Amino acid sequence: MLKILAIVWQSYYNIILRTSKNIKDLSLKVYSARVLDSEPQRLEEVFKEIEEAQIIFLYRSNETVWEEIEKRIKSEQTKAKVVCLGHDPSYWMLSNVEPELLSKAYSYLVINGEKNVTNMFRFIVNKLLDNDISYEEPEQIPWEGLYHPEADRIITDIDDYFNWYKMKDAPTLGILFSRHHWINGNTEVEDLLIKKLEERGFNVISAFAYSVKDRALGTKGSGEVVLEWFIDGEGKPRIEGFIKLSSFFLGTSREKRMDNTDVASDGVEILKRLNVPVFCPVSSYYKTVDEWEKEELNLDIGWSIALPEFEGVIEPVIISAQVEGEESERRKMPIRERVNKFVDRICRWIELKRTPVNERRIAFVLHNNPCASVEATVGSAAHLDSLESVVEIMKRMKEAGYTVNPPESGKALIDEIMSKKAISEFRWTTVEEIVEKGGAIAFVDKEKYKEWFNEIPEKTRLRMIDSWGEPPGEHKNGIPPAMVYNGQIVITGLRFGNVLIMVQPKRGCAGAKCDGQVCRILHDPDTPPPHQYIATYKWLSHEFKAHAVVHVGTHGNLEFLPGKGVGLSSACFPDISIDTLPHLYIYNADNPPEGTIAKRRSYAVLVNHLQTVLTEGGLYDELMELDRLLGEYEETKRKEPARLHTLEHMIIHAIAKAKLDKEIKILWHGRKVCLSELSHEELHQIPFEKIIEEAHAKLSLIRNTQIQDGMHVFGKLPEGDRRVDFIYSIMRYDAGQEISLRKEIAKLLGYDWEEILSNSQKIDPLTGKAFGAISEEIDKIGKELVKKVLMEVSV
Repeated sequence: MLKILAIVWQSYYNIILRTSKNIKDLSLKVYSARVLDSEPQRLEEVFKEIEEAQIIFLYRSNETVWEEIEKRIKSEQTKAKVVCLGHDPSYWMLSNVEPELLSKAYSYLVINGEKNVTNMFRFIVNKLLDNDISYEEPEQIPWEGLYHPEADRIITDIDDYFNWYKMKDAPTLGILFSRHHWINGNTEVEDLLIKKLEERGFNVISAFAYSVKDRALGTKGSGEVVLEWFIDGEGKPRIEGFIKLSSFFLGTSREKRMDNTDVASDGVEILKRLNVPVFCPVSSYYKTVDEWEKEELNLDIGWSIALPEFEGVIEPVIISAQVEGEESERRKMPIRERVNKFVDRICRWIELKRTPVNERRIAFVLHNNPCASVEATVGSAAHLDSLESVVEIMKRMKEAGYTVNPPESGKALIDEIMSKKAISEFRWTTVEEIVEKGGAIAFVDKEKYKEWFNEIPEKTRLRMIDSWGEPPGEHKNGIPPAMVYNGQIVITGLRFGNVLIMVQPKRGCAGAKCDGQVCRILHDPDTPPPHQYIATYKWLSHEFKAHAVVHVGTHGNLEFLPGKGVGLSSACFPDISIDTLPHLYIYNADNPPEGTIAKRRSYAVLVNHLQTVLTEGGLYDELMELDRLLGEYEETKRKEPARLHTLEHMIIHAIAKAKLDKEIKILWHGRKVCLSELSHEELHQIPFEKIIEEAHAKLSLIRNTQIQDGMHVFGKLPEGDRRVDFIYSIMRYDAGQEISLRKEIAKLLGYDWEEILSNSQKIDPLTGKAFGAISEEIDKIGKELVKKVLMEVSV
């Protein structure tokens, strides 16, 4: 019997394995490259098969094991006909057959389906071994279609789908998934998702697509499918939410592949036209369900999590992983509990959208350093005036129709928070005082909390009990229960109509035992939060029934609670705490790494804010006096050289008075030393021009250093000179561009900007000024230019 060896990418393994079992007149042995990569000891078995095979069929992927396989196939021992395919045409070069055969074989495979794969192998044998085995031409199968598990056919027209589906008077959700899973009969995840959504009352339009637009193949690509089936003829969305189950960018085409930087932005433009929330759950292609339970995803992060983020998707809840089948077979299967969580969270987003504005309930959560003086750090946020920002947002909400009575100002807000003690207990703030002064917004009794507590997996409950005692909290290791009053858990905050303002619950220790130092458990990956922490978020979700929670500023501790890094389970504390609440997070745009953590671990929709205004540090006091003396020194060199000795003493004294003698370093006997380390006599052994140069360099660094000017208020643009400073701080950043504002100004003044930057200590012989001082003058001119443009625009 003819012997064929196939080594393929895991995505094609399952269907080729099925083919090998059903094709009767050929011997087809198939290996998964993924398995060979993880089990290299099996390579000897494969090499023996290579020597014996008459035809070797390869679908090349990116595993490192392919290097060994290619090396063996290229050796003289290989007499077989080699058919090598892959997504990259360069992989086809390993083949030793005619290109026309490769092209047709690829057509069979890419159209896919067991019948086509079977006929592909029969075609290859017929053409390569001069065998009269029969085969059929590739069967044309839809590249895209509207899918439902109860439909007896694939529908390719949206009106036909509506006639079959019978839409209810209810919100409609769209689902887009990969054709690969449909053609391979692996739609268990999609089927369960559709079922759960329909059980919750949604209409569902579910479509599959070949992810890449390819004119030669006749594929529309996923982006065109979205535009055709999820948007009506008037340009309005047919759906209220979009579930994207493919990591491919919507704009991917044969011309624009995934490594093209424009592809993600093309997808974003498509999603802007759709203009609905885009939910993109996580599927693990590398881990089985059991492995996911015990391990981090790691290898899945790039494809399943990071790439989709470029299109601005939300809700990275894991809903599927792999299940082992026969031999090396793997199938994508749903994680049922996570599917339920994902659907529950979608329901809350749609509820938010459909709830009239005046009925929406919103909770703002301010941060504080949990153990380093709660009172002093309420509302702490990197580069953001969080208190004033919340008040401004509330005022805008009132204008938009929300039921809210905002405080007069950020100061009025913090004054009320502190006067009512709407915070966590601390060394000098007891829970009794909090209750007495009105800081408690709610009390959760033991029975209600235990309902929520018992929903948590047992192993997680035991961790909390081990750290904090039985609910609602007990004395443990000398630490009293956190925020418990008369056997009830205290929830703190202030209410302004339908809006709550809360200070994030303490991450750890309680009461008078807190020593005022930053607690070891602040970001400890092992210590669970206390009962009051969980109770606060559960109360927001189930009792206050918030339509959304908004964390304000960078950053709190929710996203750093113990649990998996990505693809969280029901045992992970960020997942437990945020519950099913839609989560918005006002976050510093200058901190993407930690913002990414918030997005992935607490399902946050990041709303980035501007930076604070930056302006030049400039010179002042002793520094300004030193700068004056340095300028006088340069002028005296030309006019009164006799005075130089006196000025040298004055400059040395001014350097010391400005405390720069500990920062300015000079080469002394082969090593760099601070001026402060040298005696008076040693200083005078150094050429004074060297000291002058270093002093100019240090002043140039100080005067041109950008410093923050105040805090940003969310939604407010800087005004007046602060707006000029803000715009110029952006324009002054050259980053090596050919066209640069500072370069052009320098050129007009007769200078080379690159020389000024690289020689800040150098003295301009015409003006006697250091290049650092000239750089400062260029910045002043640049600001004046920006100011003039702004004035003209405003006229």
